[in-house]
Order: sequence, then C-alpha cells, then structure tokens
Amino acid sequence: MELDHALEPLRRVLLERGTAGCPETVAAAVEAAWTALAGGADTPSLWELGALPEWDVLEARRLLAELEQELWPVLQLPATSEARDWALARYCLRDLLDGRLDPLAAAERIGLELCPADPGSPLWPVRRWLYIAEEQQEHCGGLTKEAVAELHDLAAQLLAGPLS
Repeated sequence: MELDHALEPLRRVLLERGTAGCPETVAAAVEAAWTALAGGADTPSLWELGALPEWDVLEARRLLAELEQELWPVLQLPATSEARDWALARYCLRDLLDGRLDPLAAAERIGLELCPADPGSPLWPVRRWLYIAEEQQEHCGGLTKEAVAELHDLAAQLLAGPLS
C-alpha cells in the first residue's frame, strides 16, 4: 500500500475531529492508525493510538494532536478553513456515491455546514438541491428517485471538478 493512500483515513479523522457533523470516535482513529502503520508510516504516537482502548477519548485527542505535528509535512492537510471544508465535502460526496451516507444527510452536511455563504461556491448547487428536497419531503412524503439521481449526478460532477 502506498504511504499517501495509507494516510488517507488518518487525514479524514484529523479533519473531522471536532466538527458537528461527525463526532470523533476512538475506533475510527485506531483503525486509521493501523492503516497508516500497514502502509509504512511509523511513529511512536501511531503505535500508541493503534493500541488505545475505545473509551480513552482524551488520550486519543492528545495522540491525534501529536500525530498532526509529527506527520504534518506528509499529511498535507488543508491550511485554510475553506480548504478544510472542501476536503470534508469531498469525503461526504464520496460517501454519498458509495452508499455510506443518506442523500439528505449528505446534502445537509454539505449545504448547511460546509458550504460558504458565497453563491459562487462550487458547493452552492448542493444547498439549492437541499431546499428543493426539503420541500419535496414535506409535500410529497419523501424524495423521488429522480431527486436522488440528481444529487448523485451533482456529486459526481463536483468530485470531477474544482473540489478534486
């Protein structure tokens, strides 16, 4: 496994810690540590995190902060909050397309948490889709297959475009 690919779960855990949409879990951090170790990353903090019990949230937070410092040059985490939000939006879009995230939940996370107020943002169409979908939920009793397909098309376009 290539190191950059092996570090991807750790990047995601580091980006998502502390966000309202994805609460930090020790299990995800431990799994990310083992993936990074299997891919060739090797630091004492990774080994410690990989052996951490699921109940030790405070130690996980400390180790993640340490890892962020230790592996900063290799992790290539986004430097700005806008770049961080775009990275999280990419994860969310991939989860949607892979069936790991409900369409409405994905659109709410992207449209309400990660989309800047700027109507020129590449994420703005997701927010627009969300408003239409909420109306559809209220008046039609649920999302239509067409609406879900539209969001999937939008997600594929965004992943192929400026966010990737």
